[in-house]
Amino acid sequence: MDKTNVARDLLWPKDTNILVRIAFLYVGQGSSTIVLVADGNSYKTLLVDINLDPKNGGIDVPSLISDLVGKDGLDVFINTHPHDDHLKGITEISRNVEIKEVWHSGHRPGRKYDACYQDLRKVIEKVKMKGKVTILEGSREQKTFGEASYYVLAPAEYVSLDINKEDPDERKERIHEQCAVLKFGIGSTWVMIPGDADRDAFEKYITKYHEERLGAVILAAPHHGSRSFFKYEEEDEPYLGGLKAINPDYVVISAPKQEESQHQHPHEDAIELYANQVGADNILHSGEKRYSYICDIYREGDYSGVEDDKGALVEAYPLQNGDDERGGKKEAVRGPAIAVRTRVDDRPMGRM
Repeated sequence: MDKTNVARDLLWPKDTNILVRIAFLYVGQGSSTIVLVADGNSYKTLLVDINLDPKNGGIDVPSLISDLVGKDGLDVFINTHPHDDHLKGITEISRNVEIKEVWHSGHRPGRKYDACYQDLRKVIEKVKMKGKVTILEGSREQKTFGEASYYVLAPAEYVSLDINKEDPDERKERIHEQCAVLKFGIGSTWVMIPGDADRDAFEKYITKYHEERLGAVILAAPHHGSRSFFKYEEEDEPYLGGLKAINPDYVVISAPKQEESQHQHPHEDAIELYANQVGADNILHSGEKRYSYICDIYREGDYSGVEDDKGALVEAYPLQNGDDERGGKKEAVRGPAIAVRTRVDDRPMGRM
């Protein structure tokens, strides 16, 4: 095992029958997901969102990505929406490796809410010189990237136009309605990454328009396990239409422990609703043990269940508590992390 490059050793597929590998990274109070898609004799690399959270022991994602992609560069950076906990570290990624494409939601914050958006804009301007920038729009079209497929389910163009006409304060309130929602997979086996898309996004737009396309075997819990996927207020009757249409086998929650979260994520009432759907054992909360979770989708359309990394990535790519959370940091010293993955379950199946 190459102990100097744990990311490559642990995350890069060695089985050529793997079509898509998805790794949900532990990044504290935030979200960051790696998607590797087969492309001939290699894999295309996508990173959906990024966060740096040294306070809660999150992964140093820029260092991990540098090890993973090296001189080949990152094929696509995807930003579901321009909030700090989905963008913190984008400048450092851009310094460390070439980003060939940027896909983003098109949300335009007002000036008083656009600090992290300005970081994204600078990266977009840099990428435009050589690569491609895409504003994501929801559609019914199944698209191809590498040898796999994906859907962009949101935001709808008319939703983006409506929200971007609002004043800055109203745009801030409605940002999660304009969140990008994506699915990656093949055939009937999909993984859904919905960013922080909320009840309004699913109830008013996504489920109505895409109900027959929402099925996924794994759901990244929207908004870090917040109740906002189901409710406006805690005492509300939950909206369950989105979850039932997705009908996942597993739910992955990207959040620290509840007592560590400034927003008390994940919310207990949301966990209960997820447990009613998938069972308590199939809710995988990255913050409980600082684990990252990995799933493989095979060319035949089955999948591997979900494996955890036993905390190997946190150990190999630590952020220090004294580091600046926006990424100006000293080089972390990496120990000989043991890159081990443990199978959570093995249930090859698919879901439209």
